[in-house]
Amino acid sequence: MRRLNRLIRQERGASAVLFGLLLIPLLGSGAIAVDVGALYSDKASLQNGADAAALQVAITCAANETSPSCLSASPSGIAGLNDPVNGASIQSVAVNTSSNLVTVTVQTANLGVRHPLASLLPGVGSSTIVRAAGSAEWGVPVSGPAIALAIGVCEFVDNPPQTPPTKIVVQYETVTRHNCGPLQNAPGGFGWLPSANCTVFIDITSPWIASKTGNSTSGTGCTDAGLAALLGTTIFVPIYDDFMGTGNNVQFHIAKFAAFTLTGFKVSGSNAYVDPTAPIPAGGGNWRGLQGYFVKYVSVSDVFKLGDPGPGDDLGAYLVRLTLRTS
Repeated sequence: MRRLNRLIRQERGASAVLFGLLLIPLLGSGAIAVDVGALYSDKASLQNGADAAALQVAITCAANETSPSCLSASPSGIAGLNDPVNGASIQSVAVNTSSNLVTVTVQTANLGVRHPLASLLPGVGSSTIVRAAGSAEWGVPVSGPAIALAIGVCEFVDNPPQTPPTKIVVQYETVTRHNCGPLQNAPGGFGWLPSANCTVFIDITSPWIASKTGNSTSGTGCTDAGLAALLGTTIFVPIYDDFMGTGNNVQFHIAKFAAFTLTGFKVSGSNAYVDPTAPIPAGGGNWRGLQGYFVKYVSVSDVFKLGDPGPGDDLGAYLVRLTLRTS
């Protein structure tokens, strides 16, 4: 018994030694689980702020590349809103009006992201500065997919984008629609385009595109069900400013793209998709057209090719989008 008690006394303090040996890996594990997680979380917040700031500058530059708000932009407010915990400061804003590209670099404000567990380890500081960069580009669409309907430029000029947006109805039957002057002589003054899925790919550098006669959606793929899937989204509509040919040989000259948020439509005899909060033409239920509103600035993916605005593009859509390109 005495020998057993002696052995027990000799084991006293072993737990403290073991805890001391395990303390460093425990702190390391805690630092990975907590502190590194906080760094990743802040990096995501900063990236959102950098992207939002880049888009804000791109929208400003799309409106006027020579304005101080474009060339000397400092969008710290919107960057900071995306990182409310640690804050964000603008490190640099690089605007290139030749390539229509802006890159915004942000970093955590003040002392950076604190990591209390990791700082207990030898050689590790108490905080880390985290950085993120976001790039956005702007321009007018010069090629890309659009709905298989070509709108006469007069319809667009008579109903330009407004702030706040005001719903309108753009008609293509000839009874009560806007008077397009010489363009009124084209079939309906509003042209359906041949398509299998209600989408056509248009390149402004090759602007003449074949049309189909009549106001029927047959041969366009623009069924009620297909258009219903687009409700609430922004679609791109080709705008024509001239036409040539007659009958089945009519071709439209596409001048630009317009961005149109679709809220309702009537392309058949059905009223199922009519927006009751948007204008409905007087004269009964024989009208045909789209309901919604034109918008100026649209964020899109890489599906569209962008270019600098040319003469007469002041009313066309301006596109802004995030990009992986760097200046």
